[in-house]
Amino acid sequence: MLPFEWLTYRNPYGYISKVREVAQRLKIKPEWLMMVIWVESKHSSQAENKLSEAFGLIQCLPSTLRRLGYSLGQVKGKFGEWQLEHLVYPYLKPYIGKMNSSYDVYLAIFHPAALGRGDGYVIAYEREKAYQYNKVLDTVYGDRDGKLEVLDVKFFFKKSVQNAVKLHKKLPEYKDKIPFGYELSLY
Repeated sequence: MLPFEWLTYRNPYGYISKVREVAQRLKIKPEWLMMVIWVESKHSSQAENKLSEAFGLIQCLPSTLRRLGYSLGQVKGKFGEWQLEHLVYPYLKPYIGKMNSSYDVYLAIFHPAALGRGDGYVIAYEREKAYQYNKVLDTVYGDRDGKLEVLDVKFFFKKSVQNAVKLHKKLPEYKDKIPFGYELSLY
């Protein structure tokens, strides 16, 4: 069972098989893709960030949607399978061979320039807009040094995935759907 496979009610039409297919084409483990989509959108194809206007399974910014050939209006209402094929796959395709863990998949979406860089690589400094939008990654999950670094992002990602599994194990509607002894591997 893939991480968060028990959430298929959000995208009921062959979503898991499409995740597996796209992951295979991207040469990554499908569980990595499932974890990343959970952190970005909780597997809601209609997730929207009102502040940044990011939308969908991997929270594409309007500029990213335009680069992929779509407008927000064209993407709203599209199910997960469609987004996996038309947004997720084309967005991640340039990074085939560079994504060697769930962290790498997340970095490819969060800040592709950080992919393959060391944990101390600085994504943004305190005075920059990118830091302000993601300040919590440094101030809550990271080392509170006024720099958003790869390691801060990794800590955030790991904690988010771990907390999600713990939460779902406690909820009666999911408790029986999560296999006994289920543990995540981020690699």
